[in-house]
Parts: sequence; C-alpha cells; structure tokens
Amino acid sequence: MNLFLRLACALALIATTLAADPAGAPLRETSPGIFEIGPIRIDKGRLVVSFPGKVNLLDGNLEYLIVHSTGATHEALLTTEIQPSDLHLAMLLLGAKGAGITTPSPDDAAPPQINKDFLAQAPDLKGDRIQIAVKWKAGDAERSAPVEDWVSNIETKKNGPRGPWLYTGSMFRGERFIAQAEGSIAAIVRYPGALINNPRKGSDNDTVWMPNKKLMPALETPVEISITLETPPAAK
Repeated sequence: MNLFLRLACALALIATTLAADPAGAPLRETSPGIFEIGPIRIDKGRLVVSFPGKVNLLDGNLEYLIVHSTGATHEALLTTEIQPSDLHLAMLLLGAKGAGITTPSPDDAAPPQINKDFLAQAPDLKGDRIQIAVKWKAGDAERSAPVEDWVSNIETKKNGPRGPWLYTGSMFRGERFIAQAEGSIAAIVRYPGALINNPRKGSDNDTVWMPNKKLMPALETPVEISITLETPPAAK
C-alpha cells in the first residue's frame, strides 16, 4: 500500500476522533521520508516513531507503560502530552495494521477498572511487533534502554524480558476512539482499548508489575520514547 493510500485509510479510520479533537496536529513532511505530527517524529525509512514523555512513577503497581497526562497516571510508568489519535496515525503511516479488534456494542460499558474479572474474559491480543526504547540525559551523558528494563515482575524478581511489544491499535466504542478518550497508549496489563499491549507472561495479572527504579532516572525526568515497527519477514 503506497503512502497516500495508507494516509487516506488512516484518516478515514480516525476521522471521528479528529472531529472531536480540533486541536489535532497537522501532518507535515520536513524532509524526504521524515514527517511530523506536532511533537511526533516519523522516520519512514527506519520505521521509527519518536515523541517526548517523562518519568511518571518510581513506586507502586503498574497497569500501563505509557498514558496521556489525562489518562490513568496513578498506574502508569511514563506520561506524554501527545494525542493517542496522532500516534495511531503515525503508526498507520509506517504500515502498522493493529489487531483488527471487533468494535464492541455502543451499549457495552467500559470496565470500571482492569481487574481479575476483566482479565479473565479479555481476549488474547494480536498485532504488529514493535520495539520500544527510552532515551534520556544523565548530566551531560545521553543514555538509552529498552523500556522493558524499567519494568519489574515481583513474582519472577526480574526485569520484563527484552523483546517486542504488540501494536494492537485500540478500538472504537460507538464514535469514541478508546485510546483517545481514555489516554491509553501502552498497556502492561492486557487492555484492548490501548494502542500497544504487552505479550509477556503475566500480562493478565494486574498485581505483579512495578517500576524498576534502580535502573531509572529521577521522577519527572524528560525522556524520548521511540517505537520501531519490526519489518515482517516477507517484506525484508
């Protein structure tokens, strides 16, 4: 699918979201193959999307890896000011397809919280394999790490295993794009409404994930979050 057709599909998919969010940033090309949507940078050649965020939690249970600042910040490792709908558009431009999750009935109520009962019924999620990394400044030095190094499993007493996350692409409920409405960008505990989900063992348990503060910078430290879309073997 060429860039312009993919863009048309992306705009059609999130049209209702953008209509509800008149502050949505325009897409612009800054150099060949490099695009920006507000603070989101898209490198089509490298299949990388990057955007600013900050360290949000150093203690407590985690259910989310990344949320918008209006989302569930009390249980999220990182926060950002970018719009989830803009990130979704950026990922679609790279070629991500998401999971194709079936839209629930408009009458279906969103879960009041991601708990054991919800997780017991939540579907196994599929999507595009992505890598997520963080970059930050420590004094004059620039450091980077796979984001899973910043997440610990209290049962295994280890970091989250290194490896891909899944771009599942969220879903609509009626005319509401759930990721945009809730600020749900990346979930550590399985949640179909998030744009990104965790495929690791324990993603169905909302009590085992904690920040690995030994490897993290201070609270509120600015970070650059990068998402790299893995190229399917057939496309290499």
